Amino acid sequence: METDRYTIMLVSAGHQGAKSFSIKKSHIRIAFCSIVIFAFISLFSFGTSYVYYKDSAKKSESVNKLLSTINVLSQDMDETRMVESKLREKLQGIEETLLEMQDVLRKKGIKKELSIGGEFIPAERLSLSYVDYMKNDLDNLFNTMKSVPVGIPLQGKINSDFGYRKDPFKRRAGFHSGIDIDANYGQRIVATADGKVTKASWHSSYGKTVVIKHEDGYETLFGHLSKITVEEGDTIKVGDVIGKAGSTGRSTGVHLHYEVIKDGKRVNPKQFLSLK
Repeated sequence: METDRYTIMLVSAGHQGAKSFSIKKSHIRIAFCSIVIFAFISLFSFGTSYVYYKDSAKKSESVNKLLSTINVLSQDMDETRMVESKLREKLQGIEETLLEMQDVLRKKGIKKELSIGGEFIPAERLSLSYVDYMKNDLDNLFNTMKSVPVGIPLQGKINSDFGYRKDPFKRRAGFHSGIDIDANYGQRIVATADGKVTKASWHSSYGKTVVIKHEDGYETLFGHLSKITVEEGDTIKVGDVIGKAGSTGRSTGVHLHYEVIKDGKRVNPKQFLSLK
């Protein structure tokens, strides 16, 4: 007859008695199932934890890479904004210089509009160094424009040219060292370049005379003035009034005698009255 129990006997090494106990088969099955279930749960938990750990590590690495990329992009954007700000500032400086140049041309009596804009410059060429290069060239040109006596000292018609002519007093050929410009009495006369006054007084046949020394060996002379409005040693800016037209000295009427001198040699002032 089949029983529902298992009998287990325990015999000691000396055979001094034996012990026995019985266990129900159902209890053994329950214990076995419990062990299997426990082992399965433990294995599943370990696998899940391992996968979670691996997934978390990957996510952490991805987040770190993303944060690093964002940091680099942020630095690049900051640098780009800084460069853009400097470019705007330098380009604004160039535009202001061009406007100043336009004003200097006006003071020189030269009717010429400067083109503000210029050639198209691709974005890849528009760097700080390129803009600095343009600004440096523009500043050099501006300094030349202010220091070289190009311009008109007085608005009027030229009635006597530079070179040999018939002298109005001696009635024979003589060298005329400048040009004569018709003027109204008291008409204002302006400097055609920055410089320093080296003479502001009566000068023999020139009458009341002003001489201005400029850079690069240039000088300008203004003769036959009715009034001198500057003094020797004065620093003069282009467009400043240096005197008024008259007929002092060896003169036949109201006009301005104007000379341009380069390195001590008189040159034809007509070459300096306008931009070529």
